[in-house]
Amino acid sequence: MHSIKELLIVVLATSTTTSAGSGFDRLHHLGGNSPWFSGPEVTNISSEVPAGCTVDQAAFFSRHGSRYPDLGAYNEWLNLSSRIAAGNVTTNSSKLGFLSSWQPVLRYPEQQIAQLSTTGYKELYDMGATYRLRYDDLYDYNTPFTMWSNYYASSPRVRDSARLFARGFLGPNATELGSIYALNSSSPSSFMNSLAPSDLCPAYTDNGGSPQTDTWANIYLPPIQARLNSLIYGTFQFTKSDISIIPYLCGFETQITGSISPWCSLFTEEEVLQYEYAQDLRYWYGTGLGTGLEKYMMVPVLDGLVKRFVDGPNTEYNHTDGSIFVPNNLIAAFSNDGQINQLVAAIGVFDNEAKLPADKMLEERLFRASNFVTMRGTVGFERMSCSGYETKNGVYLRVRLNDVVYPVVGCRNGPGDSCLLEEYQKIVKSKIESAGNFGKACNVTNSEIPQDQNSATFFTDIRLPFAVLVKP
Repeated sequence: MHSIKELLIVVLATSTTTSAGSGFDRLHHLGGNSPWFSGPEVTNISSEVPAGCTVDQAAFFSRHGSRYPDLGAYNEWLNLSSRIAAGNVTTNSSKLGFLSSWQPVLRYPEQQIAQLSTTGYKELYDMGATYRLRYDDLYDYNTPFTMWSNYYASSPRVRDSARLFARGFLGPNATELGSIYALNSSSPSSFMNSLAPSDLCPAYTDNGGSPQTDTWANIYLPPIQARLNSLIYGTFQFTKSDISIIPYLCGFETQITGSISPWCSLFTEEEVLQYEYAQDLRYWYGTGLGTGLEKYMMVPVLDGLVKRFVDGPNTEYNHTDGSIFVPNNLIAAFSNDGQINQLVAAIGVFDNEAKLPADKMLEERLFRASNFVTMRGTVGFERMSCSGYETKNGVYLRVRLNDVVYPVVGCRNGPGDSCLLEEYQKIVKSKIESAGNFGKACNVTNSEIPQDQNSATFFTDIRLPFAVLVKP
């Protein structure tokens, strides 16, 4: 059950692509191409703070908000549009009637490519207001607020997401009160100490989930291709690659225009679920638990966060110049989908999940990328101080993915299926030990890179040379 504060979350107004009477929303099954939505309560664990407990620290890592397509995807759209126009398309299907006049929906592509869309603005501003209501006790009114983000000179969408969140969270004085430390993950000194540690790891590779995604694509795409092509007259025919981007077009066009895209109606419910499984394979075997080195990339960041929670609220940290930094009790960080999925692989909530087969869809699975790697997808942590429990210090941790509480495997004996914080720290330490020396595992040869760095310190040190200050 959600509290009154939880119900104040502003939901994307266009998220209503339901089949008549079915309650099935296609926008909730598009993996990394879904606009933001608060996840389904698949764990049956209440998001209410358990009786006798108080959240005294919280943290979140969020993907950037909804955006315009990148250049590669946009070129696919242009190619598809030109082929349709040249193909003299006619059809008796009302669902396909839009094809003959379809054009990509970007009006200013040179300026819009890969930038946040208007829906992205809304998602992040709403998120800021929602978190201010949810964690109002963790922030002193009209005081400075520190945040972190990826830097990425090539695209500001992550930094812009942090800026928009700050405006929703802090209100009219956001520019004065907010400070965003954008971490340059390509600086050698940032090794294993940024929001994108894999950027300095030569041995890291994201293969997009191949070959498992290829196997599944060869199973589920051809029947959809044959079905849709049988409804089209003229010289145009969908390729298998065209079919694979139809759900992508559904998600992106809907959030870009604010209206349900006609592409959303072309897949049946079962076909949408097959696409969702393709997304799961992509993340599981690309950057997640189905990988070797890749699944450890965000463990140092997680370890740094847990240390901050162990130190507790309002802890003071000394910089080398003698100045003192007191981090806010709400820790806010923004990154990209790859890092969000790497973090999901590290946090321990999916450690008992069965290996995803590539030749059939695993129906009963907890791991669904649609529930946490959406646009503005969020991995949240709450430190809870609880009374009335027979523990050493009564301090627990729980994890929330897109608002929903997920239990940590092997550590759910606390209130509300939470995990004793000191036990969670041991779980994270064991993952660092499993990864080994990151310098060696990554095959680092750059002498400027610190070989023994295995825990992030940026949450407690804002004077790091690779941190660029950005104002909301």
